[in-house]
Amino acid sequence: MISNKVDQILESVSQLHPMPTSVTRVLKAFDDPLANGSYIAELIGLDQALSAAVLQMANSVSLGYNLNCSSLKEAVMRLGFKRIKTLILGAGSSGPLTRRLYGYRLGAGELWNHSVATAVAAQWLAQAFSFPNPEVAYVGGLLHDMGKLLLDQFVMVDYARIVEIIDQRNQPPWEVEDQVLGIHHAAVGGLMAEKWDFPVILVDAINYHHAPSLARTHPELPAVINIANSFTTQNDGTIHSLFDRTVHPEALQILKLSPERLEKMREEINHYLTYTRSS
Repeated sequence: MISNKVDQILESVSQLHPMPTSVTRVLKAFDDPLANGSYIAELIGLDQALSAAVLQMANSVSLGYNLNCSSLKEAVMRLGFKRIKTLILGAGSSGPLTRRLYGYRLGAGELWNHSVATAVAAQWLAQAFSFPNPEVAYVGGLLHDMGKLLLDQFVMVDYARIVEIIDQRNQPPWEVEDQVLGIHHAAVGGLMAEKWDFPVILVDAINYHHAPSLARTHPELPAVINIANSFTTQNDGTIHSLFDRTVHPEALQILKLSPERLEKMREEINHYLTYTRSS
């Protein structure tokens, strides 16, 4: 029975729509040795959502950009191709996060709000631990639950059973998904990321955010997302029992983070998220 469900889920992954043309056009341009900043900016400018995302990142105070940046060409030069590529991947994949998820009992925008809060917290944590690419943590946080978009229809069928097991055994929701469905949302998200040719570091950040030690490279990134996810889940009143509120012990070990420092960071992130939402 479970094997049939897994087959259906994997089939759903294989039938995923490709990235939007506007996104693939820009990504292909990065592989062209003759492409310069002006050309990349011109391609980004053809898509309103991509343009807004790039300008927002280029003006992010949290990344240390204090001078206002108003043109896409300047934004591309400021951020660099590596950051732009990661950002484009996130922007091209995040649109569906705003829709309603009937299986997970989430209204329109609830998954998106949680994802954005996790992204901001992950970026903050990445900077706190002096990671060289905090924007990768941001995109990983933004997309960490994208597997739920595809898994939603299967959760809908087994919702009552999943919630019952969570309540009875006090197990993390992702483990119960694995038991009931044969695969959990993080693994499905990793498969989706591979389908869309995401870099390994981002695939692992999504795939292993509930088990960071399994990451093939840079386990500190899924560890950061695991902590960011737990922080934002615990402080978001709209999120209920199908969202994991626990910090995996592996995350603390990988980041060499004591329980005392963890609680201190929780307070700091709460303050930061509150400030971000009000500004």
